[in-house]
Amino acid sequence: MGQAVSKLLIENVGKVFPAQRGGQPTRALMPTALNVGDNDFITILGPSGCGKSTLLRIIGGLETASEGRILLDGSAVSGPGADRGFVFQSYTLFPWLTVAQNIAFGLREKGVVERERLDIARSWADRVGLSSFVDHFPRQLSGGMQQRTAIARALANDPKILLLDEPFGALDNQTRALMQEMLLGIWERDQKTVLFVTHDIEEAIFVGSRVVVMSARPGRIKADIAVDLPHPRPYTIKTSPEFVALKERLVEEIRAEVMASGQ
Repeated sequence: MGQAVSKLLIENVGKVFPAQRGGQPTRALMPTALNVGDNDFITILGPSGCGKSTLLRIIGGLETASEGRILLDGSAVSGPGADRGFVFQSYTLFPWLTVAQNIAFGLREKGVVERERLDIARSWADRVGLSSFVDHFPRQLSGGMQQRTAIARALANDPKILLLDEPFGALDNQTRALMQEMLLGIWERDQKTVLFVTHDIEEAIFVGSRVVVMSARPGRIKADIAVDLPHPRPYTIKTSPEFVALKERLVEEIRAEVMASGQ
């Protein structure tokens, strides 16, 4: 049986930021290689400033790599594109658009006719629990509801890969837990390829099928650990011996990097 073709191939991608005010250039990311399979849900962990968000932004085409290249379905990534959906920690909704209009925004840009994009938007609003709020504006929503809208907007465009940069970092613990369950449920049904940056170890294990651990800056991948937990994955799995053992291993991995970096 042949090797499966990668959905996303990161080939020795590195990043050096130019010098500021006569200082030295800053190496944010060492040459990094990662093979992302179709339908993988990879979470990326690492200490603050390790380059995990920089790597995600390069994949999203929002930053340019200083070296290496990224291939998505065999084609080189050279800038932003509809084939990659991006969700940020800040909600980034258009305040003058309703929930439905925000979700449909990418579809409008692609030229989808109004009736079809409204049907898609309403379907996704329903899937993220916002069917009663499609005509509301962002200012009328809680933080969690705004982020549900942002995730629905990214997925409504049917991207090849979903990129999330600490999407639940600004939410309270209870809302965050509900959002994790919602996103995992969508992935279990749709099997979308996902890269998810987080600093929360429990979150990384709960939603991920693989956890990639990055070293302190300049970042490099120091571990790539499979999460061998069943699906559907109930929230109560966080108390299972397998989950606790994996959490302890990852705590030590991250702790070693924080100690080494002097943070």
